[in-house]
Amino acid sequence: MKLALSSAEGSKERAVPLKLGLISEQVERMAESATAAARHELLAEAQKLLRRADPAALRATLSSRREPFPWLVAEPVGTFNATFPAPTPPPDFSVVAADGSFIPPDRHSPLRFYVINTGHAVITYGRHPDAHLDSEGRLYFEDAELYLDPTGRRIPIEGERLGVRMAIEEMRALREALGLASLPVVALRDGSLILWALQRKDESETKQAFLDQFLSCLDDFHRAQVPVASYISYTGSQEVVNALRVSLCRDDPARCNRCSLSTDQKELCCFLSTLRDRHLFSGMLADGERSDLFRSRSAILDEYGEHRVQFFYVNVGGEIARIEAPEWVTSNRAMLDLVHGLVYDQCQRSGDYPPYPPVLMEAHEQAVISTTERRVVEQLVEEALARRGVTYVRSAKDRSKRSRGV
Repeated sequence: MKLALSSAEGSKERAVPLKLGLISEQVERMAESATAAARHELLAEAQKLLRRADPAALRATLSSRREPFPWLVAEPVGTFNATFPAPTPPPDFSVVAADGSFIPPDRHSPLRFYVINTGHAVITYGRHPDAHLDSEGRLYFEDAELYLDPTGRRIPIEGERLGVRMAIEEMRALREALGLASLPVVALRDGSLILWALQRKDESETKQAFLDQFLSCLDDFHRAQVPVASYISYTGSQEVVNALRVSLCRDDPARCNRCSLSTDQKELCCFLSTLRDRHLFSGMLADGERSDLFRSRSAILDEYGEHRVQFFYVNVGGEIARIEAPEWVTSNRAMLDLVHGLVYDQCQRSGDYPPYPPVLMEAHEQAVISTTERRVVEQLVEEALARRGVTYVRSAKDRSKRSRGV
């Protein structure tokens, strides 16, 4: 198999460097390993462990330990294994969602800027069905928008920091869209409510500036008594699995080389290290059922106050989704049931399999920035500079990437 290079190379061709024959053989071995009977047996053992694990003993272990665990461990609020059926939605209700996308700063551009586009969707069901879909895009170019501490260290807003900035704008869009909804209402966003990027040590100077804005939005939802939650599809979380590893451990989890477990228990513990929470609850939750509540122990949540995040897993029909919400939502049974019931109801209205909440899909469609739109923004910048006698000259490397074809 050969691929042609760009027109600049004429008729020259090159062989594909990836040896697909070897990869094909390895794919077969990987698939065989993933579907082996031994893995199914270990999954059954892991689910038995979930059913018999003692939440009180784990909470005592978590509170008494002074050193951090080597893994992020969830704390069960109630039980490990209780399940709850989906409540029936009210006859009239709204769901509100927001999503965002961005054009990051381009180091090849003569001007530094970024664009954030936030989309929202408000869908009302019942006797007076309605829908509002819209988006708002904004270009950020002032120093105060491009940098934290713009007159001092000038910490650039890019990468994960830009992702956090977008999360804040999504929350603001979600808050503003509430004015178009009818009560009762649930506000949903895609992705985690936990600002994971801010707990890194090298982000200590940026943390508070972003966190205050994010928590301010959650304050507004709390004052309005509107439950806000996040929907995480195909989650990679292992927090509950890690709690089982701690409950299984007889020694210090940070010193696995001194493990005193039996051979079978060691095998189970090693298997748990490869497992995801969604695998653990698959087969344990019937269609529509949710798990009990768990408290995340991410370090950044120590600064969330009343908005500290709890989560549960729900079988939405073909997938185990993770739902996160602040404690003031999960501690209020009416709010918790409304979130559970409306999330499941949304997934039953989805035409996809596995299902996905239509309100989140619509918000995403409003927010997405296409490749064509990104190029139009570049062209607008070029034309604005040209009118002022400035030529937009790209770097040689950037020109090479844009002209290369395969």
